[in-house]
Amino acid sequence: MLCRQQVAELSKYENQFSEKGGRLAVIGPGRASHLAGFREVTGYRSDLFADPDREAYRVLGFSSGISKMLGIKPLQGALSALKSGIRPGTLQGSALQIGGAVVIAPGGELRYLYREKYVGDHPQVAKILGAVSDRG
Repeated sequence: MLCRQQVAELSKYENQFSEKGGRLAVIGPGRASHLAGFREVTGYRSDLFADPDREAYRVLGFSSGISKMLGIKPLQGALSALKSGIRPGTLQGSALQIGGAVVIAPGGELRYLYREKYVGDHPQVAKILGAVSDRG
């Protein structure tokens, strides 16, 4: 439930998640037909799901709305994405939906929940990795 820039960053750590016994999954607000293009742009190889009705976003309490896209911090995030080589693409899904990150252990234990406050407010990969157990 992250933007292209964050998923591209996350893709660099896929092996580390696997080594710690974790399994990465990204859920996007677009349709299943968008997934191949998203993979191509981000280089992400792990599980990727489409949630066009944004049900997972609602269950997790992730925000949406135009106010989350306005201000200096979202602008800084957009500039950071451009600097890292991530270019805006075709709109896929809800442009007003922001996401976050979740780590759920076997048995359903919630180990980590990060709800983005605005566009570009990404969780630190190190914190997500830290929430993944070395025991699997």
